[in-house]
Amino acid sequence: MSTSILDSRQLFQAAKLIAVPLPFALAGYSYAFSQNAVPALYDQPAEVSTPAIKDIYQSGAKFVVPGNILSLAATAYLAWKVPAQRSLWATAAGSLVALIAWTPLVMRRSNIVRLLEISESKALQEKATATLEARQLLIKWVRQNYVRAALAFAAGVYSVRATLA
Repeated sequence: MSTSILDSRQLFQAAKLIAVPLPFALAGYSYAFSQNAVPALYDQPAEVSTPAIKDIYQSGAKFVVPGNILSLAATAYLAWKVPAQRSLWATAAGSLVALIAWTPLVMRRSNIVRLLEISESKALQEKATATLEARQLLIKWVRQNYVRAALAFAAGVYSVRATLA
């Protein structure tokens, strides 16, 4: 009798159930904010837009970070476990690694940190409204977030291809 919760076949199936749909959910989540939510903040004063983007960023991290890590673990496991589809699963995992790195290395440095700073200060909010800085940062955030959506979507496509191969 096995002492593990999942035998290797069950673990393999569970990994597939995570690796295929979750990247698409992550892609849709990011795409929806870039397409629908954040552009609605462009013409709002920074007193409105920057606290809203702070909430979006912080609440999004509660889904996106664990989802990315879980997807990465599943695709990496499958890349290790299935030699015949290793390159497809590894490409999916690589897309997820790129997605995980994109936020702190590109987005946080170029706009998220500044948006969070503005959200905390009335004086910065007034200045960011007058100079359109908040609007420009939000536009940049949306463009960069489309990259996150594309990376997650690519991971999903490669996961489907690996599953069907």
